Amino acid sequence: MQGYNNTDQTLHQICQILAKAGRSFVPKQDDDSHTNLYFDALAQRIHTHPFGDPQRTLAFHLYNSTFEWVDARQRPSMITKLAGQTMAQLEQLIAGQLLETGLDEQTFLEPLHFEIPKYEHPDIFMPLTEEAVGEWRYYRRMANQVGNALLGFLQQEGQARIWPHHFDTGTYCIVDNYMGIGYGLAMQDEMVEAPYFYLSGYPQKGEVDYHRKPPLTNGHWLLSDHFQGAVLPITQLPGKGSMKMILKFVQEATEWYLK
Repeated sequence: MQGYNNTDQTLHQICQILAKAGRSFVPKQDDDSHTNLYFDALAQRIHTHPFGDPQRTLAFHLYNSTFEWVDARQRPSMITKLAGQTMAQLEQLIAGQLLETGLDEQTFLEPLHFEIPKYEHPDIFMPLTEEAVGEWRYYRRMANQVGNALLGFLQQEGQARIWPHHFDTGTYCIVDNYMGIGYGLAMQDEMVEAPYFYLSGYPQKGEVDYHRKPPLTNGHWLLSDHFQGAVLPITQLPGKGSMKMILKFVQEATEWYLK
């Protein structure tokens, strides 16, 4: 798991550049969703919402370890390679590209409105290995697929996206003005000693009575000061059959919250 966690942390840092572009140029939303990102499992990119004129996204290509512009017809043009650059150098290079397109590079260079942990990594980025990217892609692709399955199950519109503050792939919706359902795949943190799938309910009135919580076939309930809900660490997944286990976990927890 250490290799996956290292990749998670490196990408968390890299994606702050994408979050800055979203913060600066995508129309502002009250829930901060204008800063969130999407992992495109077809093209192997993490990218922003479209912005600018013409509409395009700022993206990071996982296997090439490059920052790219991607236009509305999915045609990429490389900005710069990750390897050998510091965070400050990458931001300056992208700011120069923004200036050429008429966007305000100074707005882009301003600090974000949140901070992420200071990971113990070299100041100069190295290219991501194919093995590291492959493992990260495997779990984040499943996170997308399960998120879409949950939204379909609930008959809700939406998309599983990466939230750059905590770097979880997640989605949230309110069902029948009764219960908000939050789902995602989170990084390893102080609550769970491995990256984990989570699902939690947020009632529109009153509180959840967790004394009545049922046993889960997969995963377990976690009741802390910071989070109350169901969690499934990826270290408990069997490899083959993982998708079936995650779907069962999400369905059981969701159906209980909606009773």
